[in-house]
Amino acid sequence: MKTRITILVLLFACLRLSAQYTDQDIVNYLDQYKDLAIQKMYQYKIPASITLAQGVFESACGTSRLAREGNNHFGIKCHNTWTGDTLRIDDDELQECFRKYATPEESYNDHSLFLTSRSRYANLFDLDVMDYEAWARGLKADGYATNPKYADRLIDLIKRFNIAQYDTLYQQRLASNWFTDENVRKQDEVAQKEVKNPQSPKFVAIKKDSVYAPKQNLDKLKPETSKCLVFTATPTDFPKVKYPFTDRDVFANNKTYFVIAVENDTYASIAKDVQDTEKNLRKYNDVTDSKQQLVPGEVVYLGVKGKTATEKNHLVQAGETLRYISQKYGIRLNFIFKYNNLNENSVIHPNDIIILKH
Repeated sequence: MKTRITILVLLFACLRLSAQYTDQDIVNYLDQYKDLAIQKMYQYKIPASITLAQGVFESACGTSRLAREGNNHFGIKCHNTWTGDTLRIDDDELQECFRKYATPEESYNDHSLFLTSRSRYANLFDLDVMDYEAWARGLKADGYATNPKYADRLIDLIKRFNIAQYDTLYQQRLASNWFTDENVRKQDEVAQKEVKNPQSPKFVAIKKDSVYAPKQNLDKLKPETSKCLVFTATPTDFPKVKYPFTDRDVFANNKTYFVIAVENDTYASIAKDVQDTEKNLRKYNDVTDSKQQLVPGEVVYLGVKGKTATEKNHLVQAGETLRYISQKYGIRLNFIFKYNNLNENSVIHPNDIIILKH
């Protein structure tokens, strides 16, 4: 009996120590390390989506003991060639030796070097860098992990959170000659900053008899245009998140939650569905005209937008307004005014540069 009690105590202790994370933790993790992963894609031709998915899975969004105490986000063990600091943790065997890093960035660097310097992974670099499914299955076949479902876990994670968008962003940056020494250095600095939890309003639990029952499928929704250019999105543009206060699909941009308007939506109808007020929604979205309404596909934020954007500047395109830019980057309009010495009466023109962060 004593032995059984001891085993149960140890079991519950292990359960308490095991890292737990939520969908929002995944969104936060992706936001924190996406630029670093894109940089590694540029340097080593490893899909950013694979790097990020492995980071989420191997480090439990940075909450595992290995990540917290050793900054090891990819579960890389010591092996015979490692001469740096180490950390002993029970894994496949008791007290296995894992690599320990000074910063998460060192872990990302070593992950890239680990894959590119070992002959067992050489076949991966014959694959299309945009084919994350082939990379995931290749990693499993080459013995990166012992979990038989490892490839499926990575692929499912990438699909659920649209992580492949960062592979596309890499291509866009490559085409625009974005990868300069200065930009890469800045992204190194950004990647080391601690991500704050996104602002989320506190409401009561959602009622079971929610009135929201959209007649349109968001996946088939085609954003419409109006006299005033508005920022629209589709469900594949941003990661979907769990949000317990509505039955609507909710997404995240710049760590701020939003929904996508469908036909016949109004600020009042969305406010009712998300258990907030129309006044608050209009404030969150910098709407000053009381008569202004929504168009299908329009982004409607459910909380206060950020003070800065992830991008430093924006090149104005024809038809864009300051509010459009504010909605696109999830940054409060008054901070755009502040950074650019502008006001609500200011007029912008194509090819103007708008500062989004200091």
